[in-house]
Amino acid sequence: MKLKDKVTVITGAKRGLGLATAKLFFEEGAVVIGIDQYELGKDVYEKVFKKSDRVFFEKVDITDPNAVKNFALLVEKKFKKVNVLVNNAGINSMGNIEETTEEDFNKTIAVNVFGTFVVTKYFIPIIKKNKEGGSIVNVASNIGMVGMAGRIAYTTSKGAIVNFTRSMALDYAKNNIRINAIAPGGINTDMVIDFFKEYTEEFKLQVYAMHALNRLAEPEEIAKGILFLASDDSSYATGSILSVDGGYTCGK
Repeated sequence: MKLKDKVTVITGAKRGLGLATAKLFFEEGAVVIGIDQYELGKDVYEKVFKKSDRVFFEKVDITDPNAVKNFALLVEKKFKKVNVLVNNAGINSMGNIEETTEEDFNKTIAVNVFGTFVVTKYFIPIIKKNKEGGSIVNVASNIGMVGMAGRIAYTTSKGAIVNFTRSMALDYAKNNIRINAIAPGGINTDMVIDFFKEYTEEFKLQVYAMHALNRLAEPEEIAKGILFLASDDSSYATGSILSVDGGYTCGK
């Protein structure tokens, strides 16, 4: 097991990529602490995690510094350590700069960037206490690497995560804390499925075709990349941005 007895914290863990990552980490022997704006359903806790005492989910607003700080203190008191942090929580946003309201832009930055900052700020002091160091994985995006028309707020937020990752990697290498990011392409999650409902089937196929593999990823495929960066399999990687995007960026 690649994460046996490791205490892991995952934001946005209730569904989609976050839930797939939580499930994979659990299967790899980790203690899984999930943070989300919504509570984990009882059916998921029973069916996916078998009511395990290695799983602990809490409803926390990651844009509220006091809430995150208090939760971090609770985690340290209860579990004594944190080995891995996965900053996965994020929201989507459509529109160019004229179409995007100030409110929508600020909300996207608040969740995708400020939320990542706040969670990391209050959990990294706990990770620093480990003699063996630890690992942080930030979820960026392929279009945070190359940009995309009509996505000004989202691409700005994910581009910020890329250099947030690189700068932190330099700051904390001395503590043996490896900090990397994963840059997925399109993922077949509920959020994307809901997004496609607003468009034609032809548009969906066009999005598929943007990826060399001509499809979206399943959440479990991206979760495996997160596991790689979180585990000792990537022991010499820090400040890296791992593209797992079905070939989206290779021709750009």
